[in-house]
Amino acid sequence: MENSTRAPRTLPYRFYYKWYSMVCAMAWLLCAGGFTLLFMRHGWGWHGEGREEMFSFAAMLLFIPALYLWWLHPKLTQTVQVYSDHVRVSTKDFSWEIAFNDILSVECPFHTMIRLKMKDGHSWWFSAALERSDYLWEGLMKARPELMGGPETYENFRLKLVQYDHHEKRKEWFFRHRLLDVVNWVVLPVLALAIGYQIQSEQVVINSKSLYFFRLSMYSLFVTIVCAFAWSVILKTFVFDKLVKKQMAEGNKLRDLVLEDRIIQRGKWLQVVSCALLLTVVVKSDLNLFSITKLRYEAKAFKLKPGKTIVIDNRFNCVDCAHAVNEGDILLFGRGTIGQVLALPGEVIAQTRNTSLGRSIASETVMEVPEGHIALKTGADGKEVVLVRIGDLVGKLKTP
Repeated sequence: MENSTRAPRTLPYRFYYKWYSMVCAMAWLLCAGGFTLLFMRHGWGWHGEGREEMFSFAAMLLFIPALYLWWLHPKLTQTVQVYSDHVRVSTKDFSWEIAFNDILSVECPFHTMIRLKMKDGHSWWFSAALERSDYLWEGLMKARPELMGGPETYENFRLKLVQYDHHEKRKEWFFRHRLLDVVNWVVLPVLALAIGYQIQSEQVVINSKSLYFFRLSMYSLFVTIVCAFAWSVILKTFVFDKLVKKQMAEGNKLRDLVLEDRIIQRGKWLQVVSCALLLTVVVKSDLNLFSITKLRYEAKAFKLKPGKTIVIDNRFNCVDCAHAVNEGDILLFGRGTIGQVLALPGEVIAQTRNTSLGRSIASETVMEVPEGHIALKTGADGKEVVLVRIGDLVGKLKTP
């Protein structure tokens, strides 16, 4: 900390919060586009199929701006300056001064949060979202050591702030190793899509290729993000934090950028290997060929209630294949409709009037299930029978 005659320490919020604002803007535009498309698809009405999705999009259209204004905007517009006797919080239009002598207590309720409880009952919150927040902690120690809980408590939290500050700065190196990053974030996901499709299409009939590639790409992105986060935490906990602790014991807070770069590069090689292994597990286990849905309609005959979340095995959507449907299987077809297999192509049933779900069957006319169709029992009571194109099958319900 400087004397009062020297310039104060200025603690801006971290640079990558600007990236978060761009993410919020993109997410809002995607939600707005999805909401508009659903409205157009359903005749600009707020009813029928897709109503839950429209509600979800509408909620996100309000939630994202609220999140930006409440959480992100203050971090993009505020700076904190630490003087020898006070802290100044500034925005473009206002500034507030927090005198150290007016502080009643200093608390650390969360991981890197600092709460300054004032004598007038007001509280100010600061965190490691500020660059070099340890300067604030040091300033408090010099001005009001009686509030800091003793030298050991002060040093332990100071170490935590420095460790977290170094960790946050390393986040700005996200694409520092360009070749490795391209392999991890572009080459591996593309290979997962190409190889996964080649392997799985030999055993599974893929009716909707766009939906298939969307799901597999989401798994690829999820695996990549999880591996990046996991290795970041591992390196921080078992390597970098120990290095900082050793340096702090020697009275040195300076980062060894060359050593950190070398460690991160090796960690990214491990990240590439772990991503490849996990993506292999996803493809070989057919994990991307399972989905989760929430029932919209009651089906008492199948002991299914609306609102229940069930798992769908999307491999079972064909006849005479590796994952063929059989009589008695409960299937999802069309837009969320459930039915139980009554007859396969070539088997004999009976026919009557037409319905919106397909050709409904009763006991009037005997007929053979045509090729490319199956007969399903459907409806809340399970007594309605329809013919469904095999290409409209979504998958088999995994019921207990």
